[in-house]
Amino acid sequence: MGHLFRVGLVTVLLGTCVACSDHGPCAGIDCGGHGYCEVDDESGNASCVCDDGYVADGMKCVKECVPACGDRICGPDPVCGLSCGECGQDQRCGYSGQCVCAQNCTNRVCGPDPVCGLSCGGCGEDWLFCDTNGKCMSNTVGRCFADWCLIPAGTFAMGSPDDEPDREPDEGPVHNVTITRPFYMKKTLVTRGEWKSLIGNNPSKDRACSDHCPIQTLNWFDAVWYANALSKSEGLETCYTITDCTGAAGVDLADCTVTFSSLDCNGYRLPTEAEWEYAARAGTTEARYGEVDDIAWYLDNSRWNPHPVGMKTPNAWGLHDVLGNEYELVWDYYGEDYYSTCEEGCTDPLGPTTGIERAARGSCYASPAKSVRLALRVHYPPDIRLPGFRLVRSVP
Repeated sequence: MGHLFRVGLVTVLLGTCVACSDHGPCAGIDCGGHGYCEVDDESGNASCVCDDGYVADGMKCVKECVPACGDRICGPDPVCGLSCGECGQDQRCGYSGQCVCAQNCTNRVCGPDPVCGLSCGGCGEDWLFCDTNGKCMSNTVGRCFADWCLIPAGTFAMGSPDDEPDREPDEGPVHNVTITRPFYMKKTLVTRGEWKSLIGNNPSKDRACSDHCPIQTLNWFDAVWYANALSKSEGLETCYTITDCTGAAGVDLADCTVTFSSLDCNGYRLPTEAEWEYAARAGTTEARYGEVDDIAWYLDNSRWNPHPVGMKTPNAWGLHDVLGNEYELVWDYYGEDYYSTCEEGCTDPLGPTTGIERAARGSCYASPAKSVRLALRVHYPPDIRLPGFRLVRSVP
């Protein structure tokens, strides 16, 4: 600040005018009686210059507050409200002014949070358990929770016997398959509402059906894209590496290069063909798990239209519409004679290592009754937009 000169009732500083309180920008401002008002000659703004022991608070000088942090190392002090310090990463300031672990229950409803080990909640029923991702899931086969059904590990006979009516050649030979990992399968096909809420469009050709109807007019690339998107939205590992695509999901997605990590991935994925048939059979060796009109929307009862999911009788493990309504895409390449490579039995098969088309299972609303069978196999090029799908997730 420049040298100070007092001239009559006006104090002049080199570069600053200190004005009387009865005129100019400082008119009526006495700075609370503990300083004086000055006007900057460049900006023309008035401000208070306070006496020792006082600080400016707007246009008043108030007694300078001395922070009383005591044992506090963070947050405001209780006297002045000034900061006593900041906490580090993954910490927050507790009520007593001490840094404590910042609990993070994002995407978790149960179990310990991964930062502090503090509880994010419980599941509340003895038939539910909290998985390692903080989700409440069923621990009882045949009792589904939050749209997911537990599928146990086990061994089954895959394919159809030679004497099954309307059997197709690619359904044999019947061979034993062992599924070593329990997994969760979605109780229903992915619906239009679920697709729209995550991807934002509705590619289904039949727009008259509600958001509870299965999504359709998708291709195989769309299905794996959706699985990854759902995993990301819930903070889970993505099971697929998807590169080199053209177009957009649900519109014209094509030409993707897709690599599957492994069956140990804890995110959402398509079932393998073996997992699909194992879960769809739910222990039965018959062509279907009930009377066709009770369990499936097909040619004779659908009026050539898809229907809302979950309206037909489920199988023994709680899955709806594994027959009828919409075909369901699976992970595997289609191989017409692939079953012959497993004639002596297979464990956790992933299907042929190469191919042109992808397999799909189940049947659809336009299928005749003879095609509503658990062993039926169909196949599509990965960019053909027709079927629906449901997802699985390995038990963490």
